[in-house]
Amino acid sequence: MTEFDNFNYYDADNVYGALFFQFPKVLMYGEQYKYLSSDAKLAYMVLKDRLEYSLRNHWVDEAGHVYFIFTNQELENLFNCHNQKVVKIKKELEATHLLMQKQLGFNPKTKKNEPNRLYLSKLDVKATDVYLRGKYGQKTPQTLGTSGNVKITHNIDKEPKERDKDRYNIDTHQLDFSTANYTPTEINQQNHDLVSHAYDFLTDGDTGQLFLEPSAVQLLSFWCRTPQQMRRFIGIILNAKYAIEKAHKDLGVWITLDDPELKPLMTKTLRRYFNALRSNEKHIKNVENYLYGTMQNLFSIYWNKKANAKYQAEHSKTSHQKAALFN
Repeated sequence: MTEFDNFNYYDADNVYGALFFQFPKVLMYGEQYKYLSSDAKLAYMVLKDRLEYSLRNHWVDEAGHVYFIFTNQELENLFNCHNQKVVKIKKELEATHLLMQKQLGFNPKTKKNEPNRLYLSKLDVKATDVYLRGKYGQKTPQTLGTSGNVKITHNIDKEPKERDKDRYNIDTHQLDFSTANYTPTEINQQNHDLVSHAYDFLTDGDTGQLFLEPSAVQLLSFWCRTPQQMRRFIGIILNAKYAIEKAHKDLGVWITLDDPELKPLMTKTLRRYFNALRSNEKHIKNVENYLYGTMQNLFSIYWNKKANAKYQAEHSKTSHQKAALFN
């Protein structure tokens, strides 16, 4: 048995159920963590919040344990502190068995020194921890055997059904659908349903209709996680359209989004955009600016084509009028 065998790893199949960014009470009241500094406790929560980031980067080892690959410089940026503080925080977390580093060393296949893997441990919550708050200011509930005189009141004047009515008289007429009332799993399910059926209700805000093809909306649903992201995406497309029209507003040529010729071009352009993101992730620093520029380029080409068609039609009309004058 090695020092790593008893480490309480996060595994790939149980990360999504624990992605709350909230402060666990055991970090405050648990005896095993009471001497941790506030910086170390906050650092633990920040790292815990990055578990999903690890999954997106496929940082899962052969045993299914989730790990991080962060240099000290990256941790400095993440924790917003200097190197000495990062080293101190890591030592604190290691001392309380909340953080573990594995040195991989030289890899013969890549012929490089592999970076250390950082593993985060789940918190050690004991059965007695739920009562620890009483030690720090809360009163311990009294029992009949130790509390002295206890006044017991029965609602003997009410029928059982009436007492049950009082018991369950809870104000439920006000609807509250804030995310605070749902688990991360439930929120993901809600977002997935809305994004999957976005074509049924999503509009551009101007015409009350959605200008994208169903296949384009389906494409967006594969990349956007929430309806808010989809609306932001559509807003960027519309801004690119408005920019082209504003630049040539004096010429009276407008971009018609529901044009059957333009719709498949937008779908094709979006696929090229996502392909560029996936193929060149490290070089595209701002995906929103890149989307804006991509759609501007498409609308510029489309506008030029319409402007040229309008010019040809007007020129042809003028030629026919002149010919008619001489006949």
